[in-house]
Amino acid sequence: MSDAGGPYVFDSGPLSHFAQSGWLGLLRKVTGGSPAWIPQSVHREVSDGVDRHPHLHVILDAPWLDVRSISTTSETAAFARFTSRLVGSDRRKNVGECETLALAEMNGGVAVLDDRAAWTVASEFGVETVTSLGLLCDLVREGHLGLEVAGDVADMLLETEYHLPIGPGGFKIWAVQNGYLEYE
Repeated sequence: MSDAGGPYVFDSGPLSHFAQSGWLGLLRKVTGGSPAWIPQSVHREVSDGVDRHPHLHVILDAPWLDVRSISTTSETAAFARFTSRLVGSDRRKNVGECETLALAEMNGGVAVLDDRAAWTVASEFGVETVTSLGLLCDLVREGHLGLEVAGDVADMLLETEYHLPIGPGGFKIWAVQNGYLEYE
């Protein structure tokens, strides 16, 4: 898990796909005793999608996720900085990623997201980030999941049409090749 000590701030992608595959509880497990936040814009995005995607309701009902808004001057400035880099002409696209990054950066937390563009910008500003597959690796290293089960979860995420950098059955190879886990 992260050494940041701050909150885990979740974007909609990991929340939605873990919920759809029935594994939302793993995200709670990975946070340990750290706070788990869902930015206001992500909460709104999830709420707006419940009618079309009923599985999203479990996210809204999760008592371990605290909805957080951008509220301080430093969070607002960080949000504006990320927005200038990630939000294009469609003013709604990537707003959740921007709020996730701003809250994580200004509160010493970890942004949990799988968007490549957001990852690139986060690394430029030194914001700690982790992907869904990275979280599965954390759970394996901490002994909460076996490698085979983590691979099964990754495959279930793929079945929800989540865009991950692996194919079915590819979790272990990806984790070893990227230095997340040792070869067994």
